[in-house]
Amino acid sequence: MMKGMINMKAYINAYAVSFLQDSAPYIIKIEIPEKCPCCETAYALTPEVSIYYESDEGPTKAYCTFFCPTCEEGFFISYDVIDYDDGAVGIQYETFPLQQASTVFSDEIARLSPNFVKIYQQAEQAENQNLHDICGLGYRKALEFLIKDFAIHEHPDEEEPIKAKPLAQCIKSYITDERITTLAERSSWIGNDEAHYIRKQEDRDVSDMKSFIKAIVYFIGMILVTEDAASITPKK
Repeated sequence: MMKGMINMKAYINAYAVSFLQDSAPYIIKIEIPEKCPCCETAYALTPEVSIYYESDEGPTKAYCTFFCPTCEEGFFISYDVIDYDDGAVGIQYETFPLQQASTVFSDEIARLSPNFVKIYQQAEQAENQNLHDICGLGYRKALEFLIKDFAIHEHPDEEEPIKAKPLAQCIKSYITDERITTLAERSSWIGNDEAHYIRKQEDRDVSDMKSFIKAIVYFIGMILVTEDAASITPKK
């Protein structure tokens, strides 16, 4: 199994909407949610109740109700059902309630790059609404603002050239910390895949890019705090 590419899957017995008590179950393979949308606790349980809607061509939608033992709240996920030769698969479509929590960044990061914070949180909201085909582009844009704002902070006399350079050149020319360089370069590779028809990094996805960006935020935050500490002069 490739890292970050496959969520936990389970086979469920779903019952027809019109014949909940009498119909035979329809077996559907679904992805189990990784966390509860109400409390964001890690989650790995199968649904309490599963039903499906059937058209003339067969099952087309499945609806699953889950219960979180941590916060004792229920949540609901709908799936598009695709019937393959080796069985039916449910593709997650919508989750209710929607996840609303956004990552909180330190004051140092917020002051350095307020646009990074804004764009990153907008990408999170898209991801929380299961808009997985577009949230990666948002994280990629957030990365560019963070790296360029940090580069401008470190090289204030080069602000205009930094703004004009492509992200890859900016990383190579202005980022000297090898940890940040490596993380930013790899994050940009994954982010670029989100905009292209063919992926180059087939074993990596948005979850990897988010992990790398969080590490970048940590290292930049440490640099900013260290710079602040260094600005303190001894008092006589």
